[in-house]
Amino acid sequence: MAITPKKEGAESSVLQDKPTPAAAEKGDHDRIVMASRRADGSMDQTHPEFIGDKDVAIAAAKEQLGQQAASAVDVAARGVASTPEGAGSSEPDPDVKALKDAQDKAIESAESQAEREVRNLHQGLGD
Repeated sequence: MAITPKKEGAESSVLQDKPTPAAAEKGDHDRIVMASRRADGSMDQTHPEFIGDKDVAIAAAKEQLGQQAASAVDVAARGVASTPEGAGSSEPDPDVKALKDAQDKAIESAESQAEREVRNLHQGLGD
């Protein structure tokens, strides 16, 4: 808890136990190794600054966004008809193949986003 000392002529000192959004915008930022994500894939930190090993941060962000993107494709595709057990041919199901292709494309895009974010916001090893 931060306390600003009482100044001469002031009625009370200023107690700041809950930073305001304005305070966060004036220089507060989060130092992170791996981002927390909102449902849309955007980072849920205030002016994030990646610290630690850059390659590890890139790998973690790629994995995180890739899994989130693949999951989003799955959620969007729910309701795709499936065939009963034992029915069908040995050929890949076109619906499943299309879903897999969409997931792969979403993962590739998410990994690219992750790498850009870490490269733009990485600040070194935090030493």
